[in-house]
Amino acid sequence: MLRAISRFSSARRTKWWVLAVWTLVGLGLLQFQPRLQEATTNENEEFLPASAESTEVNDLISERFRDGREVDALVVYRRDGGLTPADRERINRDALAIAGLERPDPGAPCESGRLTDVLAVVSPFLDAPVCGAEALANGMDRSEAGGAGGGGAAPEDATGAQATGAQGGANGGGPAGLGRAVSEDGSAAVLLVRTNSEDTDRILDNVEALREITPPSDAPPDELAAYVSGIAGIVNDSVEVFQSIDLTLLMVTVTLILVLLLAIYRSPVIALVPLFVVAIAYGIAAAAVYALIEAGALQVSGQTTALLIVLMFGAGTDYCLLIVSRYREELRRTADVHEAMARATERTAPAILSAGGTVVAAMLVLTLADMQSTADMGPVLALGVAIMVGAGLTLLPAVLACLGRRAFWPSVPRVGSDRRQPAGVWRRLGHFVHERPVVVLGATVAVLVLGALGNLKDRGVLDFGEGFRGEPEAVQGQQVIESRLAAGATAPAHVITTPEAAERVRAAAERTEGVEVAALAGASDDGELVRIDATLSDDPFSDEAAATLPRLREEVRAAAGDALALVGGTTAENVDTEETLRSDARLIVPLVLGLIFLILCALLRALVAPLYLVATVVLSYGFAIGASTLIFSEVFGQPDSDPSLATFAFIFLVALGVDYNIFLISRIREEAEHQETREAVITGLERTGGVITSAGLILAGTFCALMTLPLEVLFQIGFTIAFGLLVDTFVVRTLLVPSIAFVLGERNWWPSRLSHGSAAPARAE
Repeated sequence: MLRAISRFSSARRTKWWVLAVWTLVGLGLLQFQPRLQEATTNENEEFLPASAESTEVNDLISERFRDGREVDALVVYRRDGGLTPADRERINRDALAIAGLERPDPGAPCESGRLTDVLAVVSPFLDAPVCGAEALANGMDRSEAGGAGGGGAAPEDATGAQATGAQGGANGGGPAGLGRAVSEDGSAAVLLVRTNSEDTDRILDNVEALREITPPSDAPPDELAAYVSGIAGIVNDSVEVFQSIDLTLLMVTVTLILVLLLAIYRSPVIALVPLFVVAIAYGIAAAAVYALIEAGALQVSGQTTALLIVLMFGAGTDYCLLIVSRYREELRRTADVHEAMARATERTAPAILSAGGTVVAAMLVLTLADMQSTADMGPVLALGVAIMVGAGLTLLPAVLACLGRRAFWPSVPRVGSDRRQPAGVWRRLGHFVHERPVVVLGATVAVLVLGALGNLKDRGVLDFGEGFRGEPEAVQGQQVIESRLAAGATAPAHVITTPEAAERVRAAAERTEGVEVAALAGASDDGELVRIDATLSDDPFSDEAAATLPRLREEVRAAAGDALALVGGTTAENVDTEETLRSDARLIVPLVLGLIFLILCALLRALVAPLYLVATVVLSYGFAIGASTLIFSEVFGQPDSDPSLATFAFIFLVALGVDYNIFLISRIREEAEHQETREAVITGLERTGGVITSAGLILAGTFCALMTLPLEVLFQIGFTIAFGLLVDTFVVRTLLVPSIAFVLGERNWWPSRLSHGSAAPARAE
């Protein structure tokens, strides 16, 4: 079948049909690529398993509480040296403008023309909500007299001395779970805008309106500044970052690959051919993924679409390079371009299918994950690689056959020209490793193990502020809240219990170490459930807050006795996400390794070589993670990481690292059919050294493109995988694998016939 596909794609007539079909389909579907990013979802709660406790809490709030799940916007006001009476007037006017009212009316619903789904607006300098008091019923912290939940509305022009008097009450409590509303030094205050909108577009519109109404965030320290933060601000700033990721990443990736291909081949045409092929394949894959999202089959995050770009352009270019290199080799032997192309495709197809199959299999294993973002990522990336392999084995040969030898201009390969000109260094390296294989093996293993010891260093989890490589407005607002107000006010923990146990649970939550205040936040429509909001003492995205969650869950369950007691909220979602990812890794890792081993066994028809090939990429992965941990901690000053980093790095490094071993070992086995394993290793290293090194540089370069994006998690994923790929390219494949192959000799191929030294006579070339 491979022979038939190879000859059909590169034949004199059919090559034009293959080229036309791929091009028309790819260009026709390219219009759907921008829509793919618009269809992504980036909220953690959308991807958690249904069994997670935080998911149960979200479902209960959405289904059984009148206002559903709340998406609060916190407008954080700041003036160094203290807020002035005029500032307090401005804050109250802003509150009225947000509510769409001329004067406070606590009993009225909030019907702002600028914002949608507003439940309540609460100013820190008014004795009652500007509007929506009913939405805050049982949700005001009355643990201290005179708090924001106090008496009637302030007069229409509640400013000056009266606002100053209200400050003392606001310092005590605020809306449930909000904690301190004005800082002790009077330099910062929080205005609450409570909404129940879960629609991302509405959240973005609300935040835009809030930022137009309130003072600018870039005001000097001695002037009044306002930052729109809270969950609404966080969602807005996160979405804005993801909206620009795909275009930026495409431009950086394409530019980088083009530069590397020009440097490798010094031919403008051959540098553009792989990019053309990958671009067509990516356009088709993006349209297919978009169709699956629209059909409701998948939910895809912005992180997944970014990795799809990198994987398809990186791995796809690698597959193209392997064929191009073999095609150039065949052109030096064969006068007929179509015959040379057919032979090149046929000879490289098994390695490409095995390499692509390894990646596809590894990605499909991800569908078994409980974390929905990971499970949905699997088929997306597998589909992209499968389409890329198809394009590499059909579209690329058709394009190259149409262009002929002139594709390599100005270095056109001629029949009988020196085939070993670019490979002398690899033959010398092969002889160097052959002469001292045990020394090379011991030295490389020692270096890799030493780097892997970096995994013993504990790393924390990136909090919200650390997640951005810049400081968007929501981050700046959270920093003010953390330093001057109640650090956990941005995202309180939600405790669901029964009315009978409510007071016991509230008291238990409030006395939990790491909780600043806990208050009733309302009852369900049927009166059978009560919600309590607990403000944590620490940033809700921090390691300290994550450590508080298990204590809080333990305390409220003990206080509730036989009654229901569940803890959810943003911090709980992060904790549940981390635990789910750890559980998924325990399932995914052994399955991926087992599948890769089976694919290698089928390709090589042996058991010994697949064992050490898998072991080498695992060792390389351990080195990459350990060394990267030390580099991030000691060089970049970033000791924390995203909990998904280890899993993603494992999947990509093991699957893609095995690709290079497949490229090398398949050529060694091909040569071992005609000569002893010793010479086959040297020949295989010589013939594949240049192309694999080029492929490794390009793939590492595409993952480096992730480092240009403004998200710390993508920076870390890009750096770690690029670093690991370079180690695979220049250490594992160049030194470690050949040294093991030399030590084992014919035993590499056990139990096939080659292990008995029954190689065929050397072929005449």
